Order: sequence, then C-alpha cells, then structure tokens
Amino acid sequence: MAENKHPAVKKREKISRAQQYTMLEVLGASLVLGTCMVLSLFLIKYIKFNATVIGEKNQAIMDYDQTIRNVGICVDSDRNGRLNNEELELCNPTTTSLARVKDTLRYNILETMAKNEDLETVARQRNENCYDAGGQRIDFNKLYEASTDTAEKQQYLQLSKICSALRVIPDALPAQKNTEALMASLNQIFIVTGWEPERLSPTDDTVDVEIEGVEAIPMNLRVEGSDSTVLAVLNSIERSIREFDIISATVEWTETGLSLNATANAFYMAEQQEIETIKTVKASTKTGSKKK
Repeated sequence: MAENKHPAVKKREKISRAQQYTMLEVLGASLVLGTCMVLSLFLIKYIKFNATVIGEKNQAIMDYDQTIRNVGICVDSDRNGRLNNEELELCNPTTTSLARVKDTLRYNILETMAKNEDLETVARQRNENCYDAGGQRIDFNKLYEASTDTAEKQQYLQLSKICSALRVIPDALPAQKNTEALMASLNQIFIVTGWEPERLSPTDDTVDVEIEGVEAIPMNLRVEGSDSTVLAVLNSIERSIREFDIISATVEWTETGLSLNATANAFYMAEQQEIETIKTVKASTKTGSKKK
C-alpha cells in the first residue's frame, strides 16, 4: 500500500500546477492580444489606404468636373459649383447656348475673340461666302445660336471660324506644317508689294525652337532689285501677321540696286499630345505617392 504523501508535498504540487496553468493562461492571453494588435494595425492601414484612394478618386472627379465647366459644354443649372448626373445627361455643346456658359473657353472663343476688333484689323479679305446678297457681312454666330439642326449648326460654326476674327489665329500660327501654304502666303505678300521673286524655296534643315509647342519651317529667300523694291519687300514681310524670323542675311550692292540673300524661319504649332496625369497611391508610407 502506497505511503500517504506529506501535506507539504501535496501543497507544493498544487502550487506548481497552479503556476503552470497561470503561465498557460498568460501565454494564451498574450497570443490573443498580439493577434488583436496585428489585426488592428492591419485594419487601420487598410482603412487609411482605402480612404486615400477614395480621396484621390474624388479629387479626379472634381478635376474632370472643373475641366468640363471651364470648357463650356455643360451648364451648371443650380450654380452649386459642380455638375450632377442630370446636368451631365443634358450636356450637349451643340445645343448649349453661349449665353449660359459665359466666361468659359467656348464662350471666349466664339464670342469674345470672334468679335475682337484688334484681330479684325489684321484680317485678310474674306471669302465671298461671308457676305449676303447686299454685301453685308453675315453674323454666323447668331445663326449658330438660333439654329436647332445639328448639321446646320456645324456648318455655321465652321463659317464663323472662316468669316470672323478667329481666322486670324491660324493665319498667324498654323496648326500643322504646310509648306505649300507658306509659299502661297509669301507669294501673296510679294503680289501686294508688286515684286516677282527670283528664288524662294524651303529647306530640309531641322531647326530647334526654344518655345515649347512651336516648330519651324526653314527657308531661303533671294530678293534683287532697286533699293525701294527690296525695302518694300522687307517691310511687307515685317508687317505680315505670320511671323518670319530672319536668321541671317547678306546684302550686296549691284548695278540695278540691292541683292538680298536671307535664311529665315516660319513657324507652326507642334502636334499637341493629350495630357494625362497618373497618380500612384501606395500603401507604404515610406515611398509615398508620385505623379507622372
């Protein structure tokens, strides 16, 4: 028969088991607490990241909204500073009255610039389609506003560009490289001057232009005649609405007067690329975000 244990031994065994249970409980609580902390940090970062993404999306929506309103193709009927779904559904530039989109790009072009007196003073002779039977210039902007037919409105809009002061802008800085049109413009200048060019030709050289968005067409020019003829040609080129930048020139005196050999550049707008902004939002706060 087993000998009964001493009470002190039994007490120590109970204390030892209690300590073991306590250690297990502390270990379990630590694991639970650690797991909760990890999950809490993950959830906080997850919520913060999604809040940042939503904020950037909202900013993109606001930027698109501002761009649409600045262009003047939609009407902010309730004038609350943003376009709602109903206003976007009714958005149609061919039917939107210019009077309802004042101070926008569309209004400034079709109303303010089209009727600009300073631009009108340098406009060339208009096409015969710009006048009515009585010889009065037709206001195609009014016809554009009054028309309800889409095709008719497009026709009036095109004629407005041709017959108003707007046509001076592409005359001064064409939207594309057109060497033939450049030669025709110079020929018109010479006709006005009353001089027939001896030599006028573009070159194949490539010219770097310091102004962003502008390209150059290099050309050679030779003018020979009396002093008054050469000066008249130079003055006509100087007064031309289209910019001709003379890079170098050589003047010689001849038996008949002056002989001018010059190299010059004419300009046109470079092809415009769509501007797209990409913003990358990262979960890590170390790298942050950047724009491309």
